[in-house]
Order: sequence, then structure tokens, then C-alpha cells
Amino acid sequence: MQAHNLQIGYRKQQPVFGNISFAAGEGDMIALLGVNGIGKSTLLRTISGLQLPLSGEITIGQKNLTQTSAAERAALVSIVLTEKLAIDNITVRSLIALGRSPYTGWLGQLSKADEQLIGEIISLLKLENLQHKFFNQLSDGEKQKVLIARALCQQTPVIILDEPTAFLDFRNKRDILQTLRNVCDTLKKTVILSTHDIEAAVEHCNKCWIMTEQKTFEEITKTADFGKDVKSLLQLP
Repeated sequence: MQAHNLQIGYRKQQPVFGNISFAAGEGDMIALLGVNGIGKSTLLRTISGLQLPLSGEITIGQKNLTQTSAAERAALVSIVLTEKLAIDNITVRSLIALGRSPYTGWLGQLSKADEQLIGEIISLLKLENLQHKFFNQLSDGEKQKVLIARALCQQTPVIILDEPTAFLDFRNKRDILQTLRNVCDTLKKTVILSTHDIEAAVEHCNKCWIMTEQKTFEEITKTADFGKDVKSLLQLP
């Protein structure tokens, strides 16, 4: 995924943020950092295709995201939003299977290959013991893993998550971030997530995108001084 000179927001006269350029490659796990209200969620919604940029372009491979149909975007980008889902009467396996919707047509008929993929994803995320439970019976940490599994079943090269650890305790935060790190390493997905947990971002991610209060967009790749550089840009001690 690449972006060139993006300007994001809801009205051209009042952009939220501008001059955003970046490159994200296979296997990258990228933390998007910045203070509340600076535009992190707006950026994630824009690069996932949920809203159009005010200007600039976003490409995945050779495809311009702003010129693709909803069906084409569903095969390129999957997204896990921060809102808690109140879903009743659906099992974990059935919810994960919804990730195949872009490929099953309006009847939603799963093929043997679809069923095999769903089983592999459930195994990869160690959800075997939960697959026949109802989604609303799960803990917040378990629910987040299920939503990540659904995104993986969509088989997109890019997965975007808006604050995936926001409602989780310390142990579940580490578990989710390690799961995402494994997805990047084993499946070579590009994972982009927003977070306020700087220490966890530095530990698990190999890149950080920082939206500074000076309205500059900075991309930092992991080095020996990664954590120090990140904190410096965020003006933290």
C-alpha cells in the first residue's frame, strides 16, 4: 500500500490533516500514533476506502483505491473498527465465515475450500474451543480475536484495525498484538493499527506512523533508537 500527498477530512475547506505520504509493505506491522482528535480514525477510514480522500491517491499493488468498486475493495482491505459489536444468536465460526462474503455471492454458499480456510484460520488463532460458542458469550479479548479471524478470512493483503486493544487488560493486549505480529510474519499481511500504547507499539511493530501536533506526518522504521525517536516526535519525556 502506498499513499501520496493525501489530504483527509469531511470538507475541502476544513481538512483534518494533509500532506500524508507513506509506503507499507508485506509483513509490515505499523502503529499509527497521535493525540486524541488529531485524525487517526479519519486516516484509517480513508485508507480502508470507507471515505474518500479530499485529495491525493492511495494504491494497493497497481490499483488506485479511490477508483475501485466496493467489491474490489473488499478483496484488498479488511477493517476491524473500535466499536463494540452487540451481536446475538451467531456462533463464533459463523461470524468468522462472514469474512468470505466478498467471494460467496448473494446466496452466501460456502465451498469446501471456504470451509477449509475457515478451519485453518480458527486453528491459527487458537479458537477451536470457542468456535461453537455464541459471540455474545465471549470476553472482550476473545471477541477481538474472532474479529481478527473474520478479517483474515477475507484474505486481503491489508488489514486495518482502529485501536484493537482499547478495551483489553494487559494480558489480552499482549496476546492480540502478538497474534497480529504472527499474522505479519507467517502470512505476510500488512497490518496497520492505531493505538495509544506506545510501549507496546515499539515492542511489536516494525514501523510507526506519527501524526504530530505540528500537523506533520512522520514515518519511522525500527532501529536501536526506535522508542526514543517515537517519544521525541510525540513530545513525551
